[in-house]
Amino acid sequence: MDYILNSYEPKAIFHYFEDISRIPRGSGNEKAIAEFICNFAQEHNLRFYTDDHFNVAVYKDATPGMEDLPAVMLQGHTDMVCEKNADTVHDFLTDPIKLIEKDGWLMADGTTLGGDDGVAVAIMLGILASEDIPLPALECLFTSQEETGLGGAESFDYSKLSAKRIINMDTELEGEAIASCAGSMNTCFTLSPERHPFQNSALKITVKGLAGGHSGTDIDSGRLNSNMVMGRVLNALYDNHEFNLVSLTGGNKRNAIPRECEAVISVRDREAATAVVLGVEDDIRKELNPQDRGFKILVSKTGAKENMMSFKDTSRLLSFLSLIPNGVISMSQSKKGLVETSSNLGVITTDEKGDIRFYAYTRSSVDASMDAVYLRLKRLAKVLDLGFEKIDRCPGWAFNSDSALQKLFLKAYEEEFGKTDEFPRVEAIHAGLECGIIIEKMGGGDAIAIGPTLHDIHTPKERLDLRSMERTWRLVVKMLSSRE
Repeated sequence: MDYILNSYEPKAIFHYFEDISRIPRGSGNEKAIAEFICNFAQEHNLRFYTDDHFNVAVYKDATPGMEDLPAVMLQGHTDMVCEKNADTVHDFLTDPIKLIEKDGWLMADGTTLGGDDGVAVAIMLGILASEDIPLPALECLFTSQEETGLGGAESFDYSKLSAKRIINMDTELEGEAIASCAGSMNTCFTLSPERHPFQNSALKITVKGLAGGHSGTDIDSGRLNSNMVMGRVLNALYDNHEFNLVSLTGGNKRNAIPRECEAVISVRDREAATAVVLGVEDDIRKELNPQDRGFKILVSKTGAKENMMSFKDTSRLLSFLSLIPNGVISMSQSKKGLVETSSNLGVITTDEKGDIRFYAYTRSSVDASMDAVYLRLKRLAKVLDLGFEKIDRCPGWAFNSDSALQKLFLKAYEEEFGKTDEFPRVEAIHAGLECGIIIEKMGGGDAIAIGPTLHDIHTPKERLDLRSMERTWRLVVKMLSSRE
């Protein structure tokens, strides 16, 4: 098999990354990657366990002289966010990721790379295959469906595991260890509108070119949410020229800040409506974050549709888009600069029956704040007479000031790479990691999350610092080989 990553060490982990990049593994499509890991375990005479959710645990005995050390769990997820540029031809169900190496960075050709969390999979496979590294007993847990609500970690049978030291490898900044994260909640609103035969002229409005990003780590970046931008555009238009909405679609992933949104509406005067929309576009341009400089609104004619929503239900939908909480809701009072609570209207869909669904992803490191947002969303649905469902809720991960793993990380990093004013450091983040679920299910434990430097995850601009991945390997090996 031909590999492009031959200038980095150890070659094995980079070749494993290339191997898994050839396997489609979007969330909910993890069967093939699970089979790959199980076959790998069999080839290396390692015990393994897999379940109906395509989680896999692989076990490696301690090397001679390390048997007395506590077992360590290495953990990462196999699924990836599947985003692509509008002009990229790629089927995430069948096509391999096309990798591009340039100037020490690895990226994909018009799609997400899958470094989140393919780096963890590759490093774990490399350690499991190693024959010359002193290691304690290892339990490597490869989970599924992390990107769509941590479903794999939630469903796994933890009686199959015993390790209480957990090293998760699902972060994006080398030299930083995460030791606390936010919990999350998925909710869905449903509008089943009254519809009438289509009249007047059809107009399609498209918001596109936004940067998007991670709905946790990027939520305070000032990046625009395409669904909320569309709400602003449509509300301004409705205030000047009433219209009937036909359909509304936006975003692909609940945990990604959406980059595009499309609405089809029925208007009496296309030219007047277009002028209002383009006026709103000009206003928004004056407020843009530099990362959203590709922003644009396209307005075009489209053919007549079968039906359209009533004025009343169009107005209800616009009220919802005006009132739903989105973005940063509150900042932490105990840690400066940390978002405490946020929400992201990530996905809007219109189905064949004409029902419109809105998916919101809420995060908070404080359970009481999450409860408050839930009641706020529930009340909004009640006032607007929308269907409302809480799909799932996952616990956060509390900070442990007496963590042996935190101390081990700081010492190992400093000995291996030195110390600067910035690194190494231990932080809390406003993003979901599986550590919270695992610790809760295991009845306690000591955990940290580390990883190499990645930029622009969950977008087609995602890229991995390959030298950083080399150093992350060295750090993980040093931590595992330590007798402390």
